[in-house]
Amino acid sequence: MNFFVDPDDVTNYKCTTPELELHILFWVCAAGKNGNAAARGLQKLLEKWKRLGRTPFAIVRKIPFLAQEMKLAGIGCYNNKSVTFLQLAKSNLDLGACSVEDLECIKGCGPKTARCFLIHTRPNQRLAGLDTHALKYLRVNGIDAPKSTPTGRKYRELEQEFLKLADKSGKSIADFDLEIWLSYRKKS
Repeated sequence: MNFFVDPDDVTNYKCTTPELELHILFWVCAAGKNGNAAARGLQKLLEKWKRLGRTPFAIVRKIPFLAQEMKLAGIGCYNNKSVTFLQLAKSNLDLGACSVEDLECIKGCGPKTARCFLIHTRPNQRLAGLDTHALKYLRVNGIDAPKSTPTGRKYRELEQEFLKLADKSGKSIADFDLEIWLSYRKKS
């Protein structure tokens, strides 16, 4: 299995179960981190330990001293993210059918991570992954949005504003989201 998720072409609606596992781990790594660095760090971790299993979750469950290995692979916030990795790997979630709420029950899997995973692995999702780029886009378009990802009611309010802008663009939400991410990433 190839353990690389291309952040420039992250949308894949035909993921196998192992690919879904890889994608959710990528989105966990990408929280608070550059997408390219997150993808490289995750690939480095899984490639090093691929002898332990056939799927990303099987590997994660067996890596000794997971947090330390994540640190060595360049994955930021490795103590917290190792807890998230293990909870996901042991959760028995059906990643092809789970809901935002199911994913948010995993410690460290917040609204942005859950939604980004669903937007980019399932077609026609009416969700918004409000990262710093999406929030900046909202501000540029006259919407009062914070610089960092909100939670709760504020997240849901801004999500609706983002979805309105996506609808006006005529693009799918996944394409609109990726276009914003690529555009702002190149500027920063």
